[in-house]
Amino acid sequence: MSSSLKAQFTLEDIHGCSDVIARLKELAVRAARTDFAILLEGESGTGKELFAHAVHNLSRRVDGPFLTINCAAIPESLLESELFGYEAGAFTGASRAGKPGKLEVAGGGTVFMDEVGSLPLPLQAKLLRLLQYGEIEKIGATGTVRVDVRIISATNRPLKLLVEEGLFREDLFYRLNVIRMEIPPLRQRLEDIPAIAGALMRRLNAAYPELKKDISPEAMALLQSYVWPGNVRELENILQRLFALVDGKTVLPHHLRVFLPAGPWDSPGEDGSLGQRLSLVERDMIQEALRSTGGNKSRAARLLGLPRSSLYEKLKAYGLS
Repeated sequence: MSSSLKAQFTLEDIHGCSDVIARLKELAVRAARTDFAILLEGESGTGKELFAHAVHNLSRRVDGPFLTINCAAIPESLLESELFGYEAGAFTGASRAGKPGKLEVAGGGTVFMDEVGSLPLPLQAKLLRLLQYGEIEKIGATGTVRVDVRIISATNRPLKLLVEEGLFREDLFYRLNVIRMEIPPLRQRLEDIPAIAGALMRRLNAAYPELKKDISPEAMALLQSYVWPGNVRELENILQRLFALVDGKTVLPHHLRVFLPAGPWDSPGEDGSLGQRLSLVERDMIQEALRSTGGNKSRAARLLGLPRSSLYEKLKAYGLS
């Protein structure tokens, strides 16, 4: 089997010493004993896909394929054929031989459906049929195909809210939500940062031994004082930047003050700690709004729900103008 069809991560790749991570690992072991659907919920960058890989590698399906599909990254016009496949001549430009979808290719294994909340309602009905009856209908087909596959889905927005808004089928929600695993954001488990950062640095040191670095205890404490709106993915980004650009063998606090978003980086105590963290979150939200609008400040203000004059004041205050 191609390496692209294998799960790459195990429980050992999920680092942290917090009680919540220990409980989630235990739940993953239990979930791997069956083929029931799993719903992973949590913010982007928290490690939902790692748990999906780990469950597959712990399950009796370990020798079967593991395929990932991001429901938000594929145009709606292509998503149905990617998931369910099509028969020969099903539409203009279709392969003469037809094509199996990922759900069929993953037979005997697992499909990880990321951002499942973005699945259009018509495709939700087709996925529901798979979960209910174990069969799919290809585009252009006159019958159905039996498929043996486990579904692990993930979302960064609670599906229950989408159900209440009429954007997600309630019956499909219950089919996907047999086993629910909520991955908390990094800011709620700051005690995990030393283990995660240590593992990331070991990986970088192994890849680039000539640049080998470690993190000083003082710098590690500073990492634990930040709110990490981008979660583990942001932590990895910052460490890669430090690894590439910092001279010397040790990452020190003053290096972090350069590369982390601007803010009062004195060790937070009882006074002002909440204000510091809220300011950092606000600054990052503004930066993200500007990125998503291509720097258009008027559109960014509308996206943030701010008067344009208020946005300009904040841009000046945070040194972003």
